[in-house]
Amino acid sequence: MREAIRLVREEQGADAVILSNRRVPGGVEVVAATDYDAALVQSAAQRSLQAQAPAVPESYEDAPLSIAASSKTAALAVPTAEPAPVAVPPPSPAVAVAPSLTPDSLAAVSRAVESNDQLNREIQTLRALIEEQLASLRWGDMQKHRPRQAEALRTMVNLGLEPELARSIAEELPEGTDADRARFLPLGLLSRRLPVNGQDPVLDGGVIALVGPTGVGKTTTIAKLAARYASVHGVRDIALITADHYRIGAQEQLFTYGRLLGVPVHAVGRDDSLTDLLERLSDRRLVLIDTAGLSQNDRIVATQMQQIAAASAAIKTWLVIAGNAQPGVQHDAVRYFGSIPLDGCVISKLDEAHRIGGALSVAIRHRLSIHYYTDGQRVPEDLHLGRADRLVLQATQLARQSAAQADESQLISGFSSANANGQ
Repeated sequence: MREAIRLVREEQGADAVILSNRRVPGGVEVVAATDYDAALVQSAAQRSLQAQAPAVPESYEDAPLSIAASSKTAALAVPTAEPAPVAVPPPSPAVAVAPSLTPDSLAAVSRAVESNDQLNREIQTLRALIEEQLASLRWGDMQKHRPRQAEALRTMVNLGLEPELARSIAEELPEGTDADRARFLPLGLLSRRLPVNGQDPVLDGGVIALVGPTGVGKTTTIAKLAARYASVHGVRDIALITADHYRIGAQEQLFTYGRLLGVPVHAVGRDDSLTDLLERLSDRRLVLIDTAGLSQNDRIVATQMQQIAAASAAIKTWLVIAGNAQPGVQHDAVRYFGSIPLDGCVISKLDEAHRIGGALSVAIRHRLSIHYYTDGQRVPEDLHLGRADRLVLQATQLARQSAAQADESQLISGFSSANANGQ
């Protein structure tokens, strides 16, 4: 067996595992693998036991040795006197398991798999503890030696920014910055990072589809965008499309807005072609599409995104992000609705948010240009152009109104994320 282990390691490396062994005419066969499916091994073992396979002999002294394998295994042949050259068979699509896997060897494989899983869990736990300790030390060092940066970090986290982003902004603060400048410079650094359009993109017209989870305010935002365009160019060249045929009464809201604005509204059903409708509306300078309000976890989202992508390459897709949603939900929305390229975003419901740093963090991380933000239900008064200075001011005002302040764990987590990324 020592000779078998040596040959297996030479051929397959130290991670190789001997799955079974048995006596064959003229020697002993050993099956080994470096990558295998434990469930497949157990299933094959049970089938072999039901077939009453012969048991593995207790001793193989002086017996020639062969190591048979397939997939990511190797076949080795060793005579009694001297090892023979290694022969590697062509790979097969599945791991071959010897039909005589015994209960003892099966139990050994199961114990090895369970032990490996437990070891991995313990390593992950130990790593998390070490990262937490290192993060605490780094935070303590910043408080002691760089108090201006520490205060800037606290300010950024209080805005609701993700801790890692807040730390990177705080560390941009120059050494020796005076107290007054240290209060406002981090806000300027945040403003400089915000991806804003700087123009009024809806006035340029085109075909714009608003996507996002249910309840983020897509329909109301479309009415505001249409009213903003109408205030400059009139209503003659505007058309609205609703593709939300999943929710009861969802289309009626947009039809109501259309009647109030004097703008035609077209509905796209399950069997209707969005491409054909857009061709009929090609004479319109602005076409706004209200998509279905669905959870980003709904499988229909992928189908809807494919329909938009197939309808026209000229469609600009804007993601509506609720400012009062949790950052994790906002990131999920970008991931699910970003199956097609996103041309920007609208941050909604700022009037219902306690902090908007999470939404700003999402826009910065995913480089989503912030075209507009909304802070009420009035049409179109509560639609505002996405400007970095106004967004930072809004975030600061909301943070001052909130009684909750960042705790030590949030401040420390910024350094923990940096360690996890190898920074």
